[in-house]
Amino acid sequence: MKEKIMIVIDRYNPRDDKEELKELFEDFAENQLYFKTSWEEFEKVLDKRVLDLTLRNGMIAAKEDGNLVGWGTYSQFSDYLGKERVLIHQIMIRKIDAYKKGIEEQIIRELEKYIKNTLQFNKAYYIGVESNNNLHSVFMKLGIEKSEFVWHEKIL
Repeated sequence: MKEKIMIVIDRYNPRDDKEELKELFEDFAENQLYFKTSWEEFEKVLDKRVLDLTLRNGMIAAKEDGNLVGWGTYSQFSDYLGKERVLIHQIMIRKIDAYKKGIEEQIIRELEKYIKNTLQFNKAYYIGVESNNNLHSVFMKLGIEKSEFVWHEKIL
């Protein structure tokens, strides 16, 4: 009989999780990151988010046997029309078995619950790489549909 994998979803704790988050970030940046950045740039934003309780509580950590295996967060912003929006970022994971273990799914569900109940939003947007089939499978499983809004980019 196959052993059940136990993933524990909790809030990010900077004192306990930061070193493991750095390792996760480095693996993620090397293998899956859609925007190129460095740990130093990410750490600056992370350190600011930790100081704001609302943002800190919106940083979700997934652990397996006490080890950090996934991390996710959101950004809230006003568009040029004054509409407040929430964007759930691509979940930081190690690619190996993440889909089978449901890590992304569990983190997204926890973020959605937090955004709906605490931030009082009834809609969220999601960002990820179009070529990531596992992510699209997670989106389908969670009922996340392709938006009519598409981001385009150009290097200036």
